[in-house]
Amino acid sequence: MIVLVSVLTSVLLAAPALAAPATHIVKRGIRAEAHRFIPRNATIDQETGAVYANFDGGGWVLPVLIGGQQLFLNIDTGSSDIWTASTLMPSDQQSTITTGTIYDPSSSSTYQAIDGYTFSLGYADGSGASGPAGKDTVDIGGATIPDMPFGVCNSLRYGGGGSGTRDTDGPVGLGFGVENSIRPTPQCTFMECLEPYVPDPIFGTSFKLNSSGFVNFGYADTSQYTGDLTEIPIANTSSGNEGQWVTQGVKFGSGGNVFSADAIDLDFDSGTSSLSVSADVANAYWALVPGSNAASCQYPCGSTLPDLEFVFPSTIGGPTTVSIPGANLKNGDASSGTCYTWMNVVSGRGNAGLPFYISKYMIWNQANPSLSFADQVN
Repeated sequence: MIVLVSVLTSVLLAAPALAAPATHIVKRGIRAEAHRFIPRNATIDQETGAVYANFDGGGWVLPVLIGGQQLFLNIDTGSSDIWTASTLMPSDQQSTITTGTIYDPSSSSTYQAIDGYTFSLGYADGSGASGPAGKDTVDIGGATIPDMPFGVCNSLRYGGGGSGTRDTDGPVGLGFGVENSIRPTPQCTFMECLEPYVPDPIFGTSFKLNSSGFVNFGYADTSQYTGDLTEIPIANTSSGNEGQWVTQGVKFGSGGNVFSADAIDLDFDSGTSSLSVSADVANAYWALVPGSNAASCQYPCGSTLPDLEFVFPSTIGGPTTVSIPGANLKNGDASSGTCYTWMNVVSGRGNAGLPFYISKYMIWNQANPSLSFADQVN
């Protein structure tokens, strides 16, 4: 189904430089719509921000203006860069971007190259991007930053060294600045660059599965959640977790019973859809579903899946046990046969994944690294 949605924003009054806002600047929060997929022919209305969106299997996408050019970037709390496909890429790479738009630095009157600076990123699936770094005006739903540093991709690679396609132009990295890839000196992330212009150095997310959600910058929207907030510490400086939205020592359970499986570190990476857990956690959970396969996390279609509980060892505030509906794990369903889920099995660090994100309104605090969440208001 195609849904027409409007961006509901406050206008952000941007200062001419990043160092500090002018004294007359009024700090305001901003809200931008987030979509599961943007069709090739979508357009942003410059006045209302309206776009058409429908559901696809990828991540959440923001309509973004860079130098006045409409682009579509996925929201990625697991990385710390903004980069975009561009006309600097070879033509055969440009044709693999299915959004229908890529960034053209020569068409922007506000673009500036950062001489001697480059970016380079590699991802777990073997894909990556690299190119020169530049500055331009970046506008996400009214959150406007002049001279925002970002990567201008001139070389794109796909996993396994093969071919592929991208249904976004790149990411908006909302991880911590220590992981920014621009060199020789890392640059501010979008949130770090935005901090002088918003009331608080936080952002909130309300992601949806089959309709548009949103990101709000600079404030927590108390109208979007119900019940008590759970606030957990983020171990973004711990060994192996630098710059990531990771909390440590998480256990799992169901129906009030905690699984005997060992605790794991849990990442909150919106760029990864899967709810990733250890084999022991998967075995314990799927033992509750007759006929299921714990190794592949598949189940007999039509089954009712039990709720999954996340058990945090300690919290800054709120309950230590948080539940998500078992139905959130389903990746489609049918009346017969075997059905897939959003859960998968990993060794090492896990990931909260789509089933968690679509259940909770989440407040991401970068200044005092913590994450708060409560049930979304539907």
